[in-house]
Amino acid sequence: MKIEMNRMFVDDEIRKAVMETLESGRYVKGPMAGRFEDRFKELTGSRYAISCSSGSSALMLAFKAIGISSGDEVIVPSHTFAATINGFWHFGARPRFVDIDPETFTMDPELVKEAITSRTRAIAPVHIYGHPVEMGPILDMAYEHDLKVVCDAAQSHGAIYKGRDIGVMGDITCYSFFPSKIVTVAGEGGMVTTDNEELYETMLALRNHGRLPAERDVHHMAGFNMRLPEILSAVGSVQLKHMDEWIERRREIARRYDEGLERIEGLTLPVERPWAKHVYYLYVVRTDRRDELKEHLKASQIDTAVHYPVPVHRMPYIDDPPWLPKTEQAVKEILSLPLHPLLGDDEADRVIGSVRSFFKG
Repeated sequence: MKIEMNRMFVDDEIRKAVMETLESGRYVKGPMAGRFEDRFKELTGSRYAISCSSGSSALMLAFKAIGISSGDEVIVPSHTFAATINGFWHFGARPRFVDIDPETFTMDPELVKEAITSRTRAIAPVHIYGHPVEMGPILDMAYEHDLKVVCDAAQSHGAIYKGRDIGVMGDITCYSFFPSKIVTVAGEGGMVTTDNEELYETMLALRNHGRLPAERDVHHMAGFNMRLPEILSAVGSVQLKHMDEWIERRREIARRYDEGLERIEGLTLPVERPWAKHVYYLYVVRTDRRDELKEHLKASQIDTAVHYPVPVHRMPYIDDPPWLPKTEQAVKEILSLPLHPLLGDDEADRVIGSVRSFFKG
């Protein structure tokens, strides 16, 4: 039996919602996107939510709305998916990379202060793998230096920082929906949350060719077509009903891995800070024998992945990359084990057994 990294959840309610949307004839700009947004607002506690075509679109809407432009700098970790940087790169801004906390893999707040320059316009924390960034110090620095905070929560739907959902941290929080994510919409999708009415209205217009909701023929700004289709919104609305239980199942599997893999010499397990609720989008271990372990698990028909082997500051389009020793070391050692809500206890135990047999051998 092959153990997969991800498996798609589909039930009768999702099938019904898709068929009703198909039969309605409303495929874009219908009621489903609004319903999806309302439910997402309720879950995060944010004042506003805007659905869009992808997580990349969410980031582009956010950075455009805060006025990022040529010559600006955005402080960002390099240990992330390239979309985080691309979200402002297309508007002429450039990244100012900072290193990570090697235990949570999130940006180190202590290094953010050192990275602020006269060109800095925003900080872009990435809640990677499901663990939130330590936001307190970052929000304090942003306030002190009059900087915007755009959070990338593509991998962290439902994560909590000090009792508050990450969707209400900073000026804008950006989410991604994709077949591997906590909420998938059975395709590509995104969401932005904010408590700022002006940013909300700007992003709403940007998403729809620069038009305000009540207007059809007047374009107030150069916008985009970044709307989320109705069928995907319908799937997302149903999936949100299951999100809390899916997260709890992810946490159960993570605890099972923790117990089964603890005290293995040469293997470092993920951490959950006392102030955090980790939603375990990924369960990422570290070992200096990463490639050998990956091949061992592959031989046992167990899928694994590396998120991400090449840090963004090493991408070909980045000039003069900085030296980020903790990031550079991490990408040589990280390995994501299978974890999704449909993973059975017996499958998790087989992963545990295979990892243990590798280190015993």
